[in-house]
Amino acid sequence: MQSNQRESQILTESIRFAEQTTRQFKELEMKFFETEEPYIIANNLTGGHELAYDLVAHVYLIMTERNDIKSEKGFFITCCSRQWKLPNSEFNLKYRPVFTTEYIDDQFEHDTEIIHNDKFKMFLNEYLQKQPATIEDWYVREVAILWMDGMTYREISKATTINIRYITEAIKQFKNDVLHSFNSRIDQHDTDEL
Repeated sequence: MQSNQRESQILTESIRFAEQTTRQFKELEMKFFETEEPYIIANNLTGGHELAYDLVAHVYLIMTERNDIKSEKGFFITCCSRQWKLPNSEFNLKYRPVFTTEYIDDQFEHDTEIIHNDKFKMFLNEYLQKQPATIEDWYVREVAILWMDGMTYREISKATTINIRYITEAIKQFKNDVLHSFNSRIDQHDTDEL
């Protein structure tokens, strides 16, 4: 009888603690979006673009669907950045459908000799079309294609059930393979042709 009362008391305290923690978490969540901070962050990130407020609303909706956010501000900044900068992000596809060269110019201003090189673009298309030599090469190429299509590492992991660490390694390997192959081709040809 006494153990039942003790178990009931522990259960009641646990429920009360869980309710209090949930209530505190929801209060914190709402306070972040009740301040001007998300709008200031989005405005700075977009360079004062007129869609900054739409970006805040879009990311807020993404955040409400997630239950694994540890740092709201950190997640908000990361998500805003990805939604704004990745050409095939949900936000850009919906609100900025003509978004093309702005991404390249903002992100890769120091890589102009490769990124804006039509020969490199043609090489990359050829590289993606050729048959991989091994199953590992095929895996690396397929993960990289998902990433180049605008999926985040987390989205790729969720869609393929591959650990994020392996996705990171595959994309890094893909970049190294492409640049090595491209540089080898440059060495074989006169650089003035490129």
